[in-house]
Amino acid sequence: MVRLLPVLLLLVLSSSHAGKLPPVPTFKPAPPPPGVAGLRVCVQGGARYQLDEGGHVRFLEHGHRFPDNTLSVTQSYDRAGRLTGITVRQTGFAGRVLDVRGTFDARGRLVRETGFRAAGMGTPLRAYLRAVPGNLRC
Repeated sequence: MVRLLPVLLLLVLSSSHAGKLPPVPTFKPAPPPPGVAGLRVCVQGGARYQLDEGGHVRFLEHGHRFPDNTLSVTQSYDRAGRLTGITVRQTGFAGRVLDVRGTFDARGRLVRETGFRAAGMGTPLRAYLRAVPGNLRC
């Protein structure tokens, strides 16, 4: 009898309030994130761009997400549009595979690389770079 009491109480409450439940909200996609520190955000072709007031790309983010494999690449640029850095993070089935930051000089040469690479992950950082489109319209 003690176990039956909560079930009966639940049935009585659900039947008395069944007509008073609010409607189920419809799904609305999230708005694009606002700009940060004067940068505006633009999403095109699977990449996320952050542009300054002059329309120059300052950050480019791209990658992919699969259930057992994620890749996140962030490229950073100076005001003149030159590549200054890249951050690559990748996880696989067994966990973290790559977490590397690279710094480039004014000529675009890799100057420094820091971070973690799992055994067998010798892909050069340049292989993860994506070109910035010249006619980006946001």
